[in-house]
Amino acid sequence: MWRCSKILVPVDFSDTARAAISAALQIAADHDAEVILVHVEEGMDKELRKRIYSAPNDTVIEDTMVYAEQALKDAANLELQRAAEAGEPLPGVKIRTEVVGGDWLEVVLSWIEEYDVDLVISGTHGRKGGVKGIFSSTSEKLVTRATCSVMVVKPQGFPYLRD
Repeated sequence: MWRCSKILVPVDFSDTARAAISAALQIAADHDAEVILVHVEEGMDKELRKRIYSAPNDTVIEDTMVYAEQALKDAANLELQRAAEAGEPLPGVKIRTEVVGGDWLEVVLSWIEEYDVDLVISGTHGRKGGVKGIFSSTSEKLVTRATCSVMVVKPQGFPYLRD
């Protein structure tokens, strides 16, 4: 039987990311797995290096990270609450939140290796038409390059999200 102990969910705060969080929490509850929610701020790492030299006392980056970290926690709590209201409570799921800078795909691929991730659950915005309608170009690259299983979800993928 397949088991997983770590599930990575890249979060951009869209409806599809919300569906990915929901799926991750449900799977984590079944497998007693840890869910790692990561928000990648593109270019934040470069901006941070620049500000260290030009404005070392500026807190813009830190404030952005604190805000995004709280938004990740709020998103997870919302999905836990929605699951409970739908009669599917998910108590005791371990959730870790991280905010980092860099390229979304490269961060996710490096975290798969660094944190020994068993499953990545990613939302997709998708393209219209044909086979390519299933995946956005980034999701397609993730599925192709990831060394672990990848689940790609759409926002309508879970019944209690349909409102």
